[in-house]
Amino acid sequence: MGEAALNLANPGQADPDRWSLRLAQQAFAAVLDERPRHGRFRRAALRTAARAALSALSGDDRGLLERWLTLQWVTLGASGASLSLSALASIEPALAAAVRHQLPRMRARLDRAEAGSTVAA
Repeated sequence: MGEAALNLANPGQADPDRWSLRLAQQAFAAVLDERPRHGRFRRAALRTAARAALSALSGDDRGLLERWLTLQWVTLGASGASLSLSALASIEPALAAAVRHQLPRMRARLDRAEAGSTVAA
């Protein structure tokens, strides 16, 4: 079991201030994993859950979610990223714009990391 899972199992170790961010990441990960085989109602339920999780975030956590989503999009590849950005725009257009704005910078950071430079994400 990973360290993060162990920390969740121990209530004294978990940071309750970050639970909303973790829930939002889970909700948006489910949206990222949407497949065409999912029915229309399933996709709508996933997006509703993502909207609810997003509304519970503080401004700081929203910024962390934007960076996390940007990293997810950079690693998806071109075809998956464009499909997923449209799904994100249907949930929250401002969030999709922020992710789109951060994409070039995140790609540059990852390129420098692959070249051997140390990069803090």
